[in-house]
Amino acid sequence: MRTEKMKLDNIEKVFNATMRLFAKQDVMNTTLQMIADEAGVSTRSIVNYFKTRENLLLATHQRYVEFAMNKLMGFASSEKFKSLNGREQVIAIARGVLSFVPEYYVHIYAMKEITVAVAAAGITNDERFINESVLAIHKPVRIAMEKGIADGSINLAGGINDDNIKMFIVVLRGIFQEYAEILKSKNEAAIKTMSSAIETLYKYLDSILKGEVTQ
Repeated sequence: MRTEKMKLDNIEKVFNATMRLFAKQDVMNTTLQMIADEAGVSTRSIVNYFKTRENLLLATHQRYVEFAMNKLMGFASSEKFKSLNGREQVIAIARGVLSFVPEYYVHIYAMKEITVAVAAAGITNDERFINESVLAIHKPVRIAMEKGIADGSINLAGGINDDNIKMFIVVLRGIFQEYAEILKSKNEAAIKTMSSAIETLYKYLDSILKGEVTQ
């Protein structure tokens, strides 16, 4: 029991150390030895837990995705969210997703590099996590849009279908990653411009959902 607790504590240290290093430098420049030194554990321990550096990177990515999706699902099931009309819910989901970025931009920025590193090592990314992350956004967006059609707050040209929901998610994901890269660069002018653009996006999305502009 004590050994298992020690193992879990060490794994937590490794995850935290990995993300601290990602904050300081790029994923590609982060070695297993650096992670071990930062975590205060041996490289042998990390190999015992994860086998390879790439497996550790993938586990770090999956851990973040699970955390982010649980947070989103918790938000979508809250009484405050349920009290909104359908149009407000769609915008709230977009705001909720993008609100992750300032606090977790290092994780998001690292995701792209992790994918490259894992692919280069010949490790197939876990499609289950990719599919779950998309479905976790797809489901509440669809429910919100259906509610909006029913309560009259959404007047979407052509109604709703999987294609326009997927497009919404693709655009959201693109902004999500671009925003993270700008925050990582710490370019204040670019951050200010991006923040302003995101607010404009919410207004434009609101207009589309009201049927005031065509897509």
